[in-house]
Amino acid sequence: MILFDRRTFRAFDYLLLFDLSLLFGIGVLLVASASDAGHFQRQIVWAITAIIFAVVVSAIDYRKLISRAYELWVLAMFVLVGLLLFGPVTSGTRSWLNIGSMGGQPSELTKIVVILALAHYFSELDPLPFGTRRLFVAAVLVLVPFILVAVQPDLGTASSFLPILAGIAWVAGIRYASAMRLTVASVGMAPFGYFLLEDYQRARLLTFLDPGRDPLGAAYQIVQSKIAVGSGGLVGTGLYAGSQSKGNFLPAQHTDLVFAVLGEELGFIGVTLVLSLYLVLLLRVLQTARLARDRAGAYIATGVATVMLYHLLVNVGMVIGFAPITGIPLPLLSYGGSSALTSGIAIGLVISVRNRRFLN
Repeated sequence: MILFDRRTFRAFDYLLLFDLSLLFGIGVLLVASASDAGHFQRQIVWAITAIIFAVVVSAIDYRKLISRAYELWVLAMFVLVGLLLFGPVTSGTRSWLNIGSMGGQPSELTKIVVILALAHYFSELDPLPFGTRRLFVAAVLVLVPFILVAVQPDLGTASSFLPILAGIAWVAGIRYASAMRLTVASVGMAPFGYFLLEDYQRARLLTFLDPGRDPLGAAYQIVQSKIAVGSGGLVGTGLYAGSQSKGNFLPAQHTDLVFAVLGEELGFIGVTLVLSLYLVLLLRVLQTARLARDRAGAYIATGVATVMLYHLLVNVGMVIGFAPITGIPLPLLSYGGSSALTSGIAIGLVISVRNRRFLN
């Protein structure tokens, strides 16, 4: 499975790895500003581990992983079912798997498994425009983990599986008319989903629509994050000098709302720099999809780009009040081992695809 030769080294995407490392480094600095020494030290370990994982995974022939994609999917579903039946309740959800002193969220790594499974499925189909019938198996591959994660309950993470299907299906050649019908049907069914939400999720949605209805309760995160971003101005208050973050006015400031810390302490210039680094990362991933030697590789890169863009848009959107609070972390910047390792593995897969575009 390990395949490094001179051609692989020449094709290696050092720019993507450097961009990944730089974003992780900025994230470590923001976590240090937004939390205590313990979180800072753990984030350093996770960031370094994630970068190592990216390099190691890039050495693995992605075609070997594609051939085992369905087995990995079944294993991931067993883990998610086991969590629902036997997992500990942490922060009101059964989303954490604890092994000794170590713990993590299997739902994060499941995103990688779903990308591999969809890449395998669509790469086996004839490369022709297709309609909704061909989406049945793909929908099963996505909706099963979506449901298992949603009932933990972790609707934010569950929602990130859907853009993966949309992105890969679009690149795989779904007919425009079929895509529009599915979009209209999804939008039409969305209001019925409101009645399936937990009470706190409904409160978040209502306060997103009207933040003034409960500024000290359900809307507190939105109000405080907008204050933090707005107070940053052009150059920010300075690293470790944010009044909102240092005064602990920002809930989850080292995890879900780390972008608010960025906006307050580094200002518009810092935000522009970080968003530019994300843009470079996404463009390199999409370029890899275009250069891939086969459709499976193109679908892997597309899935990674889609899920990372979704996380970026939703997280930044909820910080500035353009999206409801969902608990979706900002890739590479938010505190957390599961998210960091998943991002590292995802970028490693993309580099693996790029490395092998000249190999037989």
